[in-house]
Amino acid sequence: MDDPSFSFMIVGAGRAGLRLRALRPFGTGTIRAWCRGIAVGQFVLPGPVAADTLLDLPITRLPCVPLPARLRLATAPDGPELAEPWSIASPGEAIALLGPPAPVLEDLRLEFGMLRGTGIERANGLLAPALHAVVNGTIARLVQAEAPVALAEGGCAFRFALALEPADLTGSGLGVTLHMPGLAAPLARFAWGPALPGAERLAELEARLLRLEQAGESMQASSQAQLEQRLARQQDRIDAFIDAAASLLLDRLTLAEPAAEALRGLIAAASPATPPAAVFSPATEAPQAMLAPHDSGFDLGWHAAEEDAGGGFRWMTLQGLVRNPAPLRPVAGVTITVAHLYGAPAPAIEASFDAAPCLVEAQPEGPHQFRLRIIPPSGPAPCRMLRLQSLAGGSPAEDGVSGDTRQLSVAVAGLAFDYEAGFDDVTEPGPGPR
Repeated sequence: MDDPSFSFMIVGAGRAGLRLRALRPFGTGTIRAWCRGIAVGQFVLPGPVAADTLLDLPITRLPCVPLPARLRLATAPDGPELAEPWSIASPGEAIALLGPPAPVLEDLRLEFGMLRGTGIERANGLLAPALHAVVNGTIARLVQAEAPVALAEGGCAFRFALALEPADLTGSGLGVTLHMPGLAAPLARFAWGPALPGAERLAELEARLLRLEQAGESMQASSQAQLEQRLARQQDRIDAFIDAAASLLLDRLTLAEPAAEALRGLIAAASPATPPAAVFSPATEAPQAMLAPHDSGFDLGWHAAEEDAGGGFRWMTLQGLVRNPAPLRPVAGVTITVAHLYGAPAPAIEASFDAAPCLVEAQPEGPHQFRLRIIPPSGPAPCRMLRLQSLAGGSPAEDGVSGDTRQLSVAVAGLAFDYEAGFDDVTEPGPGPR
């Protein structure tokens, strides 16, 4: 029997979401589904709804709450309910709403005969994890999983472990694939094999090749910047000459000697000679090189510079590259001013000079503001590219925080390279202007 106090009635649930039937005419607006005060789905009404109209309200995520979980319909968290709450009594009903889960398995490691890891499911917080493993492609074995815990942005996380036996380690090594029922592709793979002869030499060659590639990228970027600067200066001179010539023609100057002298004077004033040192001196002799948020030294992995009441800053994705203005000078350390954070209360950053890992120290300087100090462990070292990797971050749109679809981790308000004292950066001077 229809309840006259409600505007809708939930008649079913499936992959399309909650099926609603209008009990009486309803105006425009946005109908949202809530679970323990958390928005889990919404439907924007295109216009007034007539009685007996059927609507599908999609459900995009479910938080990790005790069962049974109740979904209530309202326009606001504390607004009046629009329908009788819908109850989810089992994890199977949550899968029917959201579809098969696809958790991400991270932090796979082998510890004392146990293969351990962490699974993260960002949509289905009511997941009851059930994993199994295939060892060496032939042996199937059950994986033990702990009860999930809630994530701050929704969904859940759980730890799991697989007990290995001595017979699993063969002469060719060990191979494990982790699966979840309902998914054809494995969630993760883990392989362990014996060390091959010459493996240390191979790692050394790979490291040298990586450094050469990074040096080539840095030199290419520097050459491109110099070429663009020279082209821009040449274009400015051409434009100045055209303006000067046009003004002379419009003034109807004749080709008499005073007019020719005036023309030469205008050309000389429009294109003053630039000393070679001002064009080709990329090296800096200062003990410190500062990079502002709008500086071009912020290479791959950075969004455009922004400003707020506190000043300028630039968001980094989960990985970012910063070019050293003086790549031949040994760097004693790098100082980074962090203005904002996303996904963590404190910065979780790993840094390296090219391929050499460095130590990272974080010092708080205010609410959500930190100062990072990056120091090479073996003393001052050359660095062409500063490589940063954040262990925390995410997308506000995926987390349901806002409509921002970018990947964000830390917002940098300033960065400074500190160089070793008493070392001069020697570079070959370029040709002077012709």
